Amino acid sequence: MRPFISVIIKPTLECNINCRHCYHTPDKRSPEKMSIETLERLFSMLSKEYESVWFVWHGGEPLLMPFKFYKEAIDLQEKYFGKNSRRTGNTIQTNGILLERKFINFCREKMINIGVSFEGPYNDVLRENTDTVKERIEYLSDKERVFSVSSTISAETASKQKEIYEGFRSDKTAVSFAPVIPAGCAACGKTVPNAEEYIRSSIECFDSWLHDKNAEVPLIPHYLYVLSALGEPQGSDCAHDSCLTKWICVYPNGDLYPCGKGCPSEFKLGNIRETDLISDAFRTEGFGKILAGTIERRNRCMAECSLYKFCNGGCSIDAYYETGLDKAGGNSCRIFKEVFGHILSSVEDIVETRPDLSEYNKFVRDAVLGKLINPKMTGQ
Repeated sequence: MRPFISVIIKPTLECNINCRHCYHTPDKRSPEKMSIETLERLFSMLSKEYESVWFVWHGGEPLLMPFKFYKEAIDLQEKYFGKNSRRTGNTIQTNGILLERKFINFCREKMINIGVSFEGPYNDVLRENTDTVKERIEYLSDKERVFSVSSTISAETASKQKEIYEGFRSDKTAVSFAPVIPAGCAACGKTVPNAEEYIRSSIECFDSWLHDKNAEVPLIPHYLYVLSALGEPQGSDCAHDSCLTKWICVYPNGDLYPCGKGCPSEFKLGNIRETDLISDAFRTEGFGKILAGTIERRNRCMAECSLYKFCNGGCSIDAYYETGLDKAGGNSCRIFKEVFGHILSSVEDIVETRPDLSEYNKFVRDAVLGKLINPKMTGQ
């Protein structure tokens, strides 16, 4: 059996709000819902071919599907992978508006991670119903539920990253940042942040978190970059990992794509109903196209950039929308180079000068101590 795969399941492309940066434009949001039969076929195929699977429930807005759908989904997972077998894990990524106590309790019982897309005080820049989502997050925090927040940084909030982080810090809520890319509804570029402004603000946010001795939550992706800088070069997050063949996305009608970021139709990998093996999707013409362009871009990156060993040429879908699949140098690339470069320099300075580690937050402190105690440590 193959060891592991991450599967993004989009049970619906419909949504209850209209985010300005959504990967799926309104004309692409078909009303079709994923059937239990499609889901069962998917689980059956995966269970026979992969030792373990991480499922990410996405959309659209996945909570537009009825509660019954998720109960049946988890029952099917347990049927094909075994109950408490540790062969599966689940994350549901939601805008938070439809989060109800019944579903939250179900997630706790079944150990389903909840990810909420939310930008704190600037949520209305890209999304809607900010007060409702804030109430849901406060409930999750009060009940000590396992959840995290993903904040998408736009042109309007590029300079506000420290402020957004500090708001979540006070609530002890883990947060991750990612910039808008020019895809789907954001293709016009009006919501895409200025790279230089994003870089300045991201570094400012990291420096604040680095020296925050009372920080109780990690800052993502910065903390992952710290781990990568301390260990052997590795993919620190999905955008900077060699993800092809390790991720696959399933649409409501069973269509397969290599990524959940609104892939163009030329990268379609077939349909779950028309294949007997998940791995066969990685032998299709669509996969060949994304693979060929990715290899060409990575070869260029490898020859030209010293950080290639840390980023693996970046995200192919980001590159596709920013510069073309076979080229690097777009905003995502520039942001990674500058932000990771700053973090790498900061980490190297800490390791070399051996300062008083009590001046840093506990996440960095523990990671550095681990490196000093075991120099061969790899960031995990």
